[in-house]
Amino acid sequence: MPSWEVHRLIYDKLQREVSGFFVWTPGLLDKVDEIIDKAYGEHDLGRGPDIEDFRRLLEALWLEFGDICCEEDAYKVLAIAIDGGLKCLGLSYIQKLEFKRKALLNPEISKRCLIYIPDDVLVLATLHHILDVALDCLLKTYPPITIDRSEQMFECAKAGLQHYKDYLRDLETMRGHTFDQVFDWLIEVLKERSKQIYTILDDYLRSRGLSPGSRGEDLGFYLKCYIERKEYYGILNVNGRPLPLAAAVNHISKLLKEGKKVVIGFVLKARAYPYPPFDEVIETSNVSDLIKKLSEVCKE
Repeated sequence: MPSWEVHRLIYDKLQREVSGFFVWTPGLLDKVDEIIDKAYGEHDLGRGPDIEDFRRLLEALWLEFGDICCEEDAYKVLAIAIDGGLKCLGLSYIQKLEFKRKALLNPEISKRCLIYIPDDVLVLATLHHILDVALDCLLKTYPPITIDRSEQMFECAKAGLQHYKDYLRDLETMRGHTFDQVFDWLIEVLKERSKQIYTILDDYLRSRGLSPGSRGEDLGFYLKCYIERKEYYGILNVNGRPLPLAAAVNHISKLLKEGKKVVIGFVLKARAYPYPPFDEVIETSNVSDLIKKLSEVCKE
C-alpha cells in the first residue's frame, strides 16, 4: 500500500488542482491515514467485505471528526441546555463515547438524533481506499500496466471496491448527493490525472525495490486469491497429491520448471476433502498460462 507520505502528496495535489475537492476539517489530513491503517487496531479499516467493518470505519470517523445533531427533547434527556430545534452538540471525543453509552441504554435518543460526519472526512477516507487498491492493481496486474494504460489502475480499483461503493449508497452529502456518486466522481478525477499519479506510484514502488507487475508472476498470491474468491478448501490436489497452499505452490513451480504437466484439483470449503470428485480442475504446462487463468477471477 502507498505510504502515508504518498497519500498526502496526492491529497495535496488534488486540493490544488480539482474544483470541488476541499479539505476543511481541522486535523483531517494529518490523522485520516493513521485512523484507517493503525489507530483503531485494524489495517484498511472499512474496506473488508463485512458491513460491520464499514460501520467500524464510520464510528471511528465520527468519534474523531463528527458530531451529534438532536431534537430538543433528546437534548433534555442528555441534560444539555439548548434554545430549541435541531442543533449540533459540538461534543468532544469523550462526550461522544458517553452519548453512545446513553443511546444504547435509551434507544429513543438515537432515533431523534443524527450522527454527523463531515463530507470531506468521508471523501478523504474513500480516496485513501481507492489509492490503496489502485497501487495493489499496479503491483499485481500482469502483464504490467504501463503509463499509457494508467487509467486501468482506477478501473481495477473501482471493480475491487464495488462492495465499499455499495455501502456508501446509504450516506448522503450535505448537498444531497449519495456517496456512491462521490465515489464515481473521485474515480473520474483520478483517471483524468492517471499518468501523473502513475508516476508517483511507480517512483514509490521502485524506491522499495518493486515495479509495476512485479507481483504479477507471484503464483502463491494468485492461488491464494483464487481459493478465497471461489471459497475453495485450502488443501489442493496437485497431480494426485493433497498439499497445503505453500507446499502446493512449491510443487507446482517445480513441476512446471521441469516441463511437466500439472493437474490441480479444487474442492469447495464446505466439503474439505481434497480428493476426487473435484469441484474444479485446472490443467497447465506453463506458469504464465496458469497465472492468466487464476488472475481472471482475481480481477473481478
